[in-house]
Amino acid sequence: MVEFIRNEALPTLLPHWRGNPVVHGRFFNREHRWQPGVGPISKWRFSRNPWHLAKKLIRWCPKVHPLESLDAVHGNALVWLGHNSFFLQLGGKRIVIDPVFGNFPFVKRQSPCPATPDVFTGIDYLLISHDHFDHLDKPSVTRLVEQNPSMRLFCGLGTGKLLQSWFPGLMVIDAGWYQQYTDIDGLKLTFLPAQHWSKRSVNDGGTRLWGAFLLQADGITLYNSGDTAYASHFRELPDIVPHIDYCMIGIGAYQPRFFMKPNHISPYDALTASAEMHARVTIPMHYGTFNLSEEPMFNPPHVFEREAERRGMNVLVPELGEIVPLSPQD
Repeated sequence: MVEFIRNEALPTLLPHWRGNPVVHGRFFNREHRWQPGVGPISKWRFSRNPWHLAKKLIRWCPKVHPLESLDAVHGNALVWLGHNSFFLQLGGKRIVIDPVFGNFPFVKRQSPCPATPDVFTGIDYLLISHDHFDHLDKPSVTRLVEQNPSMRLFCGLGTGKLLQSWFPGLMVIDAGWYQQYTDIDGLKLTFLPAQHWSKRSVNDGGTRLWGAFLLQADGITLYNSGDTAYASHFRELPDIVPHIDYCMIGIGAYQPRFFMKPNHISPYDALTASAEMHARVTIPMHYGTFNLSEEPMFNPPHVFEREAERRGMNVLVPELGEIVPLSPQD
């Protein structure tokens, strides 16, 4: 039996959307309803990696700008912290997205985080796109909760319940796809579809909703794709929000395609998706931090910048810790 679930306290941007469909307590994608099983994982692990030698011989040495204090961030700005982790200052609010300040279980960080956890004080909102360990890192969230007692969590359905079990006093706003929260000062946070999955342990696959974020304040609209494959949800965005200034979208962990295509977008498709949503500026993420796939660390940004130049697209590739000013794009 199919149930349709949403947060009844939040408005839904699509009038016909009844909520996220749930079957036997589990959310699912509208396309590519694929789950990683023993067969695909074995095929990947026992296949020859054509990038093996390049990964071994060519080191990834990104430039790092140490972020020693948030007081250095003035006005509306973003700071890439690696992978999908960002600090944003928007509409007078301080926001952290998918923070992972160090390693996560069984995976070592390949590039440094440009800031120590102690830097992140006065945080108003924590945004978590989904429950995978490289996006929802309990030690990192613990530090944020300890240092920011009034911080609110904005996340997909089910994720808030998990975090409240860890931090009982945490204030949670959980949303289904197309649902929007507006704070007292006018900041709008919207949870949007992504083509991905969720799982943290053996039996909880699909019990917590994954998604993307839309953030709006001071005339600026930012989109953050979360983890996603390329799918039709990008093409529908202009009907929901006609103007996107900045599109933060994944480009890494995309090889081999037979395994990654249903879950992670490639640099080529990331640019296609950004064009389909009519984004003014495209900002890559989800690369160069954790070794999660076959391609070398240097490959995704190289492919992305080369392809963007060929297509004549406006892209911005922040360095780690670099403070990037944000403004409305014409």
